[in-house]
Amino acid sequence: MSKLIQLRQRSKAIETIKKITHAMRLISMSTHSHLQHMQDSLTRYTREVDQLFSQLITYAPTWRNPILHPNENSSPKTAIILIGSQKGLCGSFNTQLTKLFTKEIGERNEQSFDLIAVGQKAVDFTKSSEQGDLKQSYAKFNAQRLVPIAREITQLLIDAKPHYTSVLIFSNLPKSFFIQKPQVTELIPIIPPESSEPADKNEFAWEESPESLLNTLLPQYLESKLQHFEFQSLIAEHAARFISMDSATRNAKELLEENNLEYNKLRQTKITKELTELIGSYT
Repeated sequence: MSKLIQLRQRSKAIETIKKITHAMRLISMSTHSHLQHMQDSLTRYTREVDQLFSQLITYAPTWRNPILHPNENSSPKTAIILIGSQKGLCGSFNTQLTKLFTKEIGERNEQSFDLIAVGQKAVDFTKSSEQGDLKQSYAKFNAQRLVPIAREITQLLIDAKPHYTSVLIFSNLPKSFFIQKPQVTELIPIIPPESSEPADKNEFAWEESPESLLNTLLPQYLESKLQHFEFQSLIAEHAARFISMDSATRNAKELLEENNLEYNKLRQTKITKELTELIGSYT
């Protein structure tokens, strides 16, 4: 096969890849914009639930729940929720997360723990790493699945018998559009809000006790926390994929220009040679 044919075929291949990466770039940008529109309402909802829960705790400083306040009768196991991406092609998004996971597990010296994997890449990692006991997995992870996944995980934590001594969440946090940072957050046990002194119960007329309201609000509190971390991971994933595909598209464009330049130079050389031979045959 001649060099010209090889260069022509290479240009077609690069052009095809460039179209794919450009399309994925546009999809990620569109999805990220859609998620940003959802962010304000979800953040406001999470903040309101947090404030209500924290306020109720000040009215019931002695309140204890076996789910959020494990005791010596609780299971010695830790539950770890690993939130990865649904798809690949998002740079070091999943690599940084799994490195943090491996590092934290080693430092904490966790010998036995239950795993809940969210996102196809997190599911793949947990199955290949053979660390912990995979209790539940959610390979399909998108904006429409945020609430159902959070609700199922909340119910799993509530129904665990005996309850977990701690629950850790490994996820990515978008520091900015261009920076996504992996983090580990301790969901359980709960850290009580800082308060100088217990609030006065006589401030309100209570139809139910603060303790009863806290027990009722507990599932909603856990669910809102899980939704928050899932959403932050999802919006960080699409930002990372946009950056990765944008870089790939620009690299493909540069490579295509270099390849076309080489093709034109070689074609010009060939034409010049043929003309020279043609002129020489008439002299």
